[in-house]
Amino acid sequence: MQKTAVVKNNKVHIGSRWFDAALIVFMILFSVVMLYPFLNVVSVSLSSNAMIASGKVTWYPKQITTVGYEIMFEEGGILRAYWNTIIIAIGSTIATLSVNTLMAYVLMPKEFVFRKPITILMMITMFFGGGTVPTYLLIRQLGLMNTYWALMLPGAFSAYNVFVYRAFFNGISPELREAAKIDGASEFKILWYVYVPLSKALYATYGLFAIVGAWNSYMDALLYIKDQNRQPIQMLLRRIVFTSGVGNMETANDMITTGELNAKNVQYACIVLTMGPILLVYPFLQKYFVKGVQVGAVKG
Repeated sequence: MQKTAVVKNNKVHIGSRWFDAALIVFMILFSVVMLYPFLNVVSVSLSSNAMIASGKVTWYPKQITTVGYEIMFEEGGILRAYWNTIIIAIGSTIATLSVNTLMAYVLMPKEFVFRKPITILMMITMFFGGGTVPTYLLIRQLGLMNTYWALMLPGAFSAYNVFVYRAFFNGISPELREAAKIDGASEFKILWYVYVPLSKALYATYGLFAIVGAWNSYMDALLYIKDQNRQPIQMLLRRIVFTSGVGNMETANDMITTGELNAKNVQYACIVLTMGPILLVYPFLQKYFVKGVQVGAVKG
């Protein structure tokens, strides 16, 4: 019996090792598939026209040149687009966290009279939306066209986020709220000094969601922002990548005509500059993101 148990244990151990090896090989191949397009974009943005035209650029740049990046900073308007996007991302994050926090805190107490009807109304918004045309007409009638507010305010409220916030707040001991009320604190002070400090993981998670969403969004800017000086970086990327040549950059177009520059140099440089800040910031915020998701799941 003991020999049989040992043989079975050895088989299980060997099977586990084979599974681990297969999983490692699969993850390596999957990583290569995911990583290659990014490396190719970076390599093309730094390679010469001759190497790009001959199709010799794959994993790493050949005949390195930084002309594409220089053009983006000199006449591509990348710095202005960065500034616009930073303002929109910060404003959207503040608006999203503030609106959803206030709404969730109001709906948290069970003694609130309108708690159920408001919850039902919010649930309806999760299944039915107003649509693009009514939203566009509303933004225009409010006089928000060609302003940052048109990109920050419409997406500030989310019924799903309110429910998550409320579930998180309900996980905080109600005795803290009662003690603060006995000490004479107002509801706003209770929220600001009790619930907000205890919800840092929640705000780190959904703040990251809001920043990434605002950084990657271009549809709202396409609809509401016609002034190029106010457009975010995704609109600049769209204008450069999807238009003929590289847009209205005269120097770049002249260099492309003479063969000194390839259009992909500028286009791919714009792609790298667009996603670069998120790639640099996200690894430092990932631990807060994971912690926030885990804590939110437990609290909920």
